[in-house]
Amino acid sequence: MQRRGNENLRHLLLPGFCAGLTTFSAVAGLTLEPSEGGTLFLFHNVIFSMFIILLILPIARKVIAVRP
Repeated sequence: MQRRGNENLRHLLLPGFCAGLTTFSAVAGLTLEPSEGGTLFLFHNVIFSMFIILLILPIARKVIAVRP
């Protein structure tokens, strides 16, 4: 974020990254629960995550301009 020249945006997105780590640990815990259908849950989670990445990445590249 510093290379792109937006320090304030970094302070906005960093807590989201940290929240993502706790979400990952929750997903890992639910995946290990066989009574909850862990494998299917993990499959859906990975597929939907990839879809969101493909959707958001082009938008982020347009919104956050690279400094020359």
